[in-house]
Amino acid sequence: MIEIRGLFKSFGVSPVLKGLDLSIRDGETLVIIGRSGCGKSVLLKHIMGLLEPDQGQVLIDDVDIFSLDDRQLEGFRLRLGMLFQGAALFDSLSVEENVGFSLYEHTRLPIPVIRKKVAEKLDLVNLSGIEDLMPSELSGGMKKRVGLARAICNEPKIILYDEPTTGLDPITADAINDLILRMQEKLKVTSVVVTHDMTSAYKVANRIAMLYGGRIVGIGTPEEIRQTNNPIIKQFVTGSAEGPITDKHK
Repeated sequence: MIEIRGLFKSFGVSPVLKGLDLSIRDGETLVIIGRSGCGKSVLLKHIMGLLEPDQGQVLIDDVDIFSLDDRQLEGFRLRLGMLFQGAALFDSLSVEENVGFSLYEHTRLPIPVIRKKVAEKLDLVNLSGIEDLMPSELSGGMKKRVGLARAICNEPKIILYDEPTTGLDPITADAINDLILRMQEKLKVTSVVVTHDMTSAYKVANRIAMLYGGRIVGIGTPEEIRQTNNPIIKQFVTGSAEGPITDKHK
C-alpha cells in the first residue's frame, strides 16, 4: 500500500529524516512511535504530500506522489483522511460544516447528500445529532471524534492519525483507541498512527515501528516490541531514563 524509500528531510541546518525506509501493508494499522520532535509528524506530512522530501520517494499503490502535478495531488489527497493532533477544527464552522468540509469544497454532491454522509460518519463515531454545535461547545474528546468523522467523510483508503490520544484522560483516550479499531474493522482502511502513548500503541497496532535518529530502527508486532532486546526500543517502551536515547539524538 505505502512504500517509503530513502526519505531525507532537513529544515535549515537541522536534519529530521535521514534516509528513512518503511513499508506499510494494505489493511494494517501501523503505529509509529518515538520521542516528541523526532520527526513522526513530519513523516505523516510527507505521506499526505504536504511536505516534499529533499530526497527519496513516497509510493502509494506504486505511484510516487511527488511525481504528480498539483491537480493530481489534490485528487490523490481525497483518498486519504487525517486526524490532526489538536483535531484542527474550524472554529467558525459548525460540526456539520467541519465534517463535510472536503465534500463541500472538492465535490459537486448535492447538499442533502453531503448532510446524509455527515450524519452517517458522526453516527460511526458515536456523536449523532450534534451537527449544529460549534467547536467551542465540544469537549476535547468530542473534538477528536468530530475530527475523525471529518477524516473518514470521503471514505478514504488510508487514515493517518497524529497523536490521537494526546491531551485526553485515560478513559477518553481508550474510547479513541476503540474507534481506531472500529474504523479499521468497518471501513477496511489502512491506518498509520503516530504516538508516544504505548498503551494506545499496544492496543491498536498490527505492527509497531520506532523512529529514532531520522530512521526506522525496529519494527514488529506489539508482542515483539514488548519483548525486544533492541536497547533503543526497550528504553522507550519502558520509559526508562537510563539508556542510549538522549536529548541530543531523539
